[in-house]
Amino acid sequence: MILPAHFDSKRLLRWVLQGVALGGIATVGVFFFTVQPETWTQLRAFKLAWLPVLVGLIGLAWLCNGARVWVLCRALGHHVTYRQSIAVTMSQEFGIAVTPAGLGSAVLRFTLLARAGVPVVQSASMLTTDAALDMLFFTLIFPFAGSVVLHDPAFGGLLARIGPRPPLGPLLAGLGVLIALVVLLRSASFHRQLTRLAGATAFGRRRRLAGRHRYLRVRAARALRRMGEALALLWGRRKSALVLNFLFAAAQWTCRYSVLPMVLFALGVPLNPLPIFLVQGLLFMLSMLVVAPGGGGAVEVLAAIILPSFVPLPLVGLAVLLWRMFTYHLYIVGGGTVFFLTFRHLDRLFPQVCPPSAGKP
Repeated sequence: MILPAHFDSKRLLRWVLQGVALGGIATVGVFFFTVQPETWTQLRAFKLAWLPVLVGLIGLAWLCNGARVWVLCRALGHHVTYRQSIAVTMSQEFGIAVTPAGLGSAVLRFTLLARAGVPVVQSASMLTTDAALDMLFFTLIFPFAGSVVLHDPAFGGLLARIGPRPPLGPLLAGLGVLIALVVLLRSASFHRQLTRLAGATAFGRRRRLAGRHRYLRVRAARALRRMGEALALLWGRRKSALVLNFLFAAAQWTCRYSVLPMVLFALGVPLNPLPIFLVQGLLFMLSMLVVAPGGGGAVEVLAAIILPSFVPLPLVGLAVLLWRMFTYHLYIVGGGTVFFLTFRHLDRLFPQVCPPSAGKP
């Protein structure tokens, strides 16, 4: 079995063990500090019939993710099979789960798509397209989630506590702050001043904060530009593929992020899922910032801090345990199985194809 250079067997095993160990320690810690007699009562009342439902949601998410790659490859003129697309996305999910900050996922995706004849340039465009459509999905549900947080007593019911008169003043002030922040972040003079301040202290010079700030700004601008270019390219050539990809993205994230609401429902805490979708999305993004496999336990700890706001404390540890079992450990098992089978039978699944030139569709 030949693995990419970043994925030698010993390093891969070390990452897997590190991710599982850190996540397990964090989960056990959360469970230990939140366990109460009610926890064991709810655990005994948990019906095993929910397990295949939760596994089915994750399975549908995997199938939709594979369909996204298949649709985009076909739209760009590459005859990638659905089986190959599943191998690509499941290996990518395994890379996200076990490599520090998920950095190995792009390597796996580009490696396997290159074997299928897709140039790296187009693979990168597809990846940025997927990211843009993911952002669009969460942007669309954000207003509805915000409305639930404002009105639903389970999430604080801010408007219900304030009274029948809507707090237009605070809302307008918040909108004004948001607009001002966007304008400020787009201001070149602001970034020049920030760069100067970053290098004005001994700590900033030692940590090279000015250079890091310039690097991150260039990377962010380049990523946004590539997203726009990829979307414009596909919109001009295959609008139907772009729309279909968005529908698969919506189904994928709905299935994956329905796991926690389903777990809470099975534990006797029915909640509107939209705010929980955003909470999980935020935790997932934060896990990508932690340079450790699986977020290094940060996801579990942050979830334990957020969930008590709308979940009874005795159920927090149990909910985190079940949620991470399906959204992290199952990804290691399922993605790892596909990953190893793919690279064990690489020549049969991905016969070597000479990629077309990057300029061709």
